[in-house]
Amino acid sequence: MDSKEKRSQKIRVFECLKQVPKTRLQVALELNILRGNVCYFIRDFRKVDRVAVYKKGKDPITGHKAEYLTTDTALFPEDNQTRLFD
Repeated sequence: MDSKEKRSQKIRVFECLKQVPKTRLQVALELNILRGNVCYFIRDFRKVDRVAVYKKGKDPITGHKAEYLTTDTALFPEDNQTRLFD
């Protein structure tokens, strides 16, 4: 995979998670991108606080526990650390 294709996939993953919170597997299947690549991109997004866990629940495809992720900042959970000593 060349850098242009990698960048294109990364943008597609970001936009996909902006629509509705989804699991990594849902994103991989919807966009036809390897799940390993999706995980790699999400790791990059986490490093710069561009993705958050919306909720944890059962994956509709596998039935296993999974994180529902979002890149929509309106859906990011409130950070309780900033109010710890108020």
